[in-house]
Amino acid sequence: MVEVCSLEGESSESVTDIAHISFLDMIKVLFDLGGTANAKGTLIRNALNTADKISQEDYDSFDAFLQSVEDGSNPISMMEGKAVYEGGNVFGLPACPFAKSIKNYPDIFHELPKSYEDFTIEFNKSTRIINMYNVGEGAGLSPFWPVHQPLRSALGDKIKIGGKNVTIYQLGCKSGSGKKGFGEKWIEENGVAKDVVDKVLDDNMCCYYLKVAE
Repeated sequence: MVEVCSLEGESSESVTDIAHISFLDMIKVLFDLGGTANAKGTLIRNALNTADKISQEDYDSFDAFLQSVEDGSNPISMMEGKAVYEGGNVFGLPACPFAKSIKNYPDIFHELPKSYEDFTIEFNKSTRIINMYNVGEGAGLSPFWPVHQPLRSALGDKIKIGGKNVTIYQLGCKSGSGKKGFGEKWIEENGVAKDVVDKVLDDNMCCYYLKVAE
């Protein structure tokens, strides 16, 4: 079953945005024309191209970076919304930026295309690009994660803290139904307890780790 993002607080009277429907149909066309692996690659490349257009930001300290999270001024926050700092360099994202997109489609067509389930399986496979951007590996539940997770990681590459590079690791995510996905490889690699990620996902749709180079 394809998982659906949560859309808390959304008015039942809101009008469907054709852009959301068109984007989901575009993903389906990519599947149909080139298969799941090629579709994944295309979406990831598009996300990385978007990140390339963002200016580099250098924060004097971790506290200065946290302030940019609070006021929504850093590159990641501007793209996906305000995150919550959970301590230990772990962040939670309360609202999925693609929630409206993935909700609108079944509102009109009753269900998401069956091919999306194959796509989420493909996204979680260990590949060079997945390992380069520290995403997937179990932390993907939706066809939007190949856009969202690599985009966040690539935006992390645009950030320096105290002149040091930043790396983002996707630790986990949650669907609107409450199902949780865990990036087991990235959790283990960064020494974050899985129960910490699980707890963060109780109140958030994404959980990620921000590592500052030594």
